[in-house]
Amino acid sequence: MKIVIISQCTPREKIVVHEIVKNFDYVTLVNSEQSKGVLTNKESKSVIAKKTKSRSFYDKNGLRFFHKFHKIAIQKRTHHFNLENHDFTKVSIPFTEINTKRGLAFIKSLNPDILFTCNAPILKGEILNIPKIAAINVHYGMPPHYRGNDTLFWAYIKKDFENLGGCLHYTTKGVDRGNILAEVFPSLDPKDSLVEVDIKTSKLLAKAAVKILKDIENCGQIPTGKEQVEKGRNYKLHEKTLKHHLTYLAQMNLGLLKPKPRKEMMVFYTK
Repeated sequence: MKIVIISQCTPREKIVVHEIVKNFDYVTLVNSEQSKGVLTNKESKSVIAKKTKSRSFYDKNGLRFFHKFHKIAIQKRTHHFNLENHDFTKVSIPFTEINTKRGLAFIKSLNPDILFTCNAPILKGEILNIPKIAAINVHYGMPPHYRGNDTLFWAYIKKDFENLGGCLHYTTKGVDRGNILAEVFPSLDPKDSLVEVDIKTSKLLAKAAVKILKDIENCGQIPTGKEQVEKGRNYKLHEKTLKHHLTYLAQMNLGLLKPKPRKEMMVFYTK
């Protein structure tokens, strides 16, 4: 079974990617980087400009600092997940090139059975129709309640700890609207920060991904999954501001954000 993974492969997503390349023989990682790659397109900058909402100077730079700090904190805890220890093919494509005609042709040339996305751009329908078996996405959040961007953050800061987790779902045209194949709920401790929650969720998503892919490979059947009946909420990238991050830090330091203890749990909808 040929698996093509599209991912920016940040430290958090690398945990999931690592388990897939470790457990399957025919894997190609399409690293959707922001600037360099094998394809070019003059329209890339204009595409970004149209899709990016205007932010204040403080929001842009403040959020950049917090994202970098969060990324480094996860990287320090997950440096042992080394992709280079495994045999797989790796290619690079700029983030904004994947949905172009050349990007479409490139993904087609990889001839995937499974197209697996993990922190990737929203894919056009033409690309979603390429895989022979299915297109599957990893989402750090619990749809339909939390679709879109930074959904672990929103659930955490709203103290909606029951919906703090992630899922694997079929990739469709809607944002995180496809049928759900698995839901994962990380163990929680009152002292857990977003960094701990991110890492715990990633490890469970990695286990769930391997199980689902193995089931499809061994059984030769495509599970239906759980349909999302409600529309829920789609959180946009521009909605999170510097104020939200500062609020999170203040509440953490004051001990106002304390998840209720629970054990980890995985729920599958693959029968």
